[in-house]
Amino acid sequence: MLADASEQDLRQFQKDLQNAKNRTSTDLQYNVYQNRTQFMKISKEAEKLKEEMRTLRNLMSELTNTLGQATLAGGSSVITLSARKQANRSSVANLEALWSTHLQELWKRVEGSQKYLPATPGRHIVYESDRWVELNAATWKARRRVHLILLNDHLLVAAEKKRMDVSPHSSPKQKSSQAPVQLVAQRCWPLQDVEIVDLANRPGPTGDRSTTANAVSVRVGAETFTFATSSEGNEKSSLLTNFRKAVELLRKTAEAETQEREKEQDTVNYLATRDLTLLKKPDLLEGLSENESKRKSNMFIDIDGKQQSIRWVESHLDDLDMDIALQRFEEAVVKVEKLRRLAKAIKNNALAQDIVNFKTNERAAKLASSVTRQLIDTNAWMTATRKYVDWLVRLGFEDRAREAYLDARSAVVKKRIRYVWRCT
Repeated sequence: MLADASEQDLRQFQKDLQNAKNRTSTDLQYNVYQNRTQFMKISKEAEKLKEEMRTLRNLMSELTNTLGQATLAGGSSVITLSARKQANRSSVANLEALWSTHLQELWKRVEGSQKYLPATPGRHIVYESDRWVELNAATWKARRRVHLILLNDHLLVAAEKKRMDVSPHSSPKQKSSQAPVQLVAQRCWPLQDVEIVDLANRPGPTGDRSTTANAVSVRVGAETFTFATSSEGNEKSSLLTNFRKAVELLRKTAEAETQEREKEQDTVNYLATRDLTLLKKPDLLEGLSENESKRKSNMFIDIDGKQQSIRWVESHLDDLDMDIALQRFEEAVVKVEKLRRLAKAIKNNALAQDIVNFKTNERAAKLASSVTRQLIDTNAWMTATRKYVDWLVRLGFEDRAREAYLDARSAVVKKRIRYVWRCT
């Protein structure tokens, strides 16, 4: 009898110890996931704030462009964006065709320009004028007449090509029938490397401000070039305004491309870092890298007729992780079944389907392990056993349920046999 009492006390102590360990583990997991939930909320708020700041910056840029356009004077014989916008544009394709035609005409008029400005989608002329002269940087004396041609991504400087001497005995009629002036490309710089400074109200070499009223300074790296026009402010104003607009548009385009690349890369990093076990699936990672050019479509899935990001699935996986940690088994099993139906319904996106299946099956295995432990602990209770086995069957782990139950019952039988032998 004393041995029976000692064994019962030992069993009770072990049971209490196990219950205390389970409670401690549950509390710890709850605290971890509670902190994780707070961190996710803070991250979402930070993302919203970032979007609002980006919108504000875009609005400020548009306001700056509008103010610049308001200062632009008319009557200039240049090719500008506003002049092209007045023409009839039926579609973006027609606009691209017109830009291509203008670029080909530029190649014919300016020798060597095709070397600097090959055909690129979207490349077009923003401003062009022949009313400029290049000044000597030291003496500010005119060196030669130049054509300034501003494109949406480059600044081209062209000069008149030197012609062969005409015979002095040629008649004026023959001289007038000479071929039109041919231009030669002198310099061409990417627009992001160029800085144009208005020299108005700055003293010239002689200290006279009037000489700089219609002059601008073009700085490219360590080089500086000075150009002046004879027009009364209109030509210089047109150049500066169109330059600012082109630079701002180029900056916004580059920023949009950078943000798109960052968003795509963030999505890939997000998928890889959220589940480190994904790193053990080289086929999925290889699929992500091979489909980099098509990643935008690969990262969206069709949910009930709506395009949803892969992060939408991740939010449901977060909820599933929370249910598993808090041992809300029924809710967790329902979510696993829902995610599996969702993965099965994904069409024309094998990569997204594989990712969702992989992540769902990983959670299902984790959930099955927790349920199996509970099944082993309560194998003597028929109601609890039936409930746990039903969850394992719904998760697709029938074999694990059968083996766990039989092993638990075998352990009980062996324990009873040892107890009988000791009593006898």
